Amino acid sequence: MTFDRRAAVLVAVLAGCLVLPACSGPPTVVAAKPSRVGTPAAGTAPAASPAESTGPAPSPSVELPTPDAVGGVPDAARLLQLVLQRGEAVGVPGPDEVREAHPSELRPMTPEERANPCTTMWALLRQKGARAAITQMFTADAPGDPVHFLASYSGTGAETTFAQLRTALAACPRQNDEGREVTVRYEDLDGAEFPEDTVRIRMTFRDEGAQAPTEVMERIVTRVGACISDLVGMGPEPHTPVSEQAVLRQIQRLRAAQGL
Repeated sequence: MTFDRRAAVLVAVLAGCLVLPACSGPPTVVAAKPSRVGTPAAGTAPAASPAESTGPAPSPSVELPTPDAVGGVPDAARLLQLVLQRGEAVGVPGPDEVREAHPSELRPMTPEERANPCTTMWALLRQKGARAAITQMFTADAPGDPVHFLASYSGTGAETTFAQLRTALAACPRQNDEGREVTVRYEDLDGAEFPEDTVRIRMTFRDEGAQAPTEVMERIVTRVGACISDLVGMGPEPHTPVSEQAVLRQIQRLRAAQGL
């Protein structure tokens, strides 16, 4: 599948509830941060299976990036240098499989989008409010041609965005999308190498009348300094989890570049 085709499919899914009448509702009050693995916020359930063992952090031969000035916010050109490199993830990204987000895609959320948790969740997962963002495609059978989103935020934007995402996830356990039921579950990843702001999200898409999920989307979202990394895999059930090792390597790259 080509980059443009895969990107179009994911954008269609990620757009999700942004135009759904079922997503209307009262403003969401920011909730307290949930505990670590095993105790997600009220209204959610643990992910389908415990997080896989991370093992030692990966250390491929690819050199880590040279640090920028502490406190700096990577622009799009710098983000393109910080994405996973050959040998650091399942699948090999080609030169035509990384693209920069247009500024129009990163516009801040509107009051209407902020008015309910489901549209807020989808908007934040689409990097709304980011300073810069890139999309990286991989060619791999498992988990289903994964896609990596990497965004940077000014000031305390990354921390605020991640907190808002937690709240939206907790308040949107289920939604309907034109006859398709979407169930959202998440858990904190509990591992020494992961930053505190790291969650694994599992979304199941079930067609009306179906006995089993039609599709499953799994993602690991993590904040490292001014950046948020989001590795996504989508496919039929049973679904292969996205790679924790690839996420850990991305964390290494972001920490090194930001002097963390």
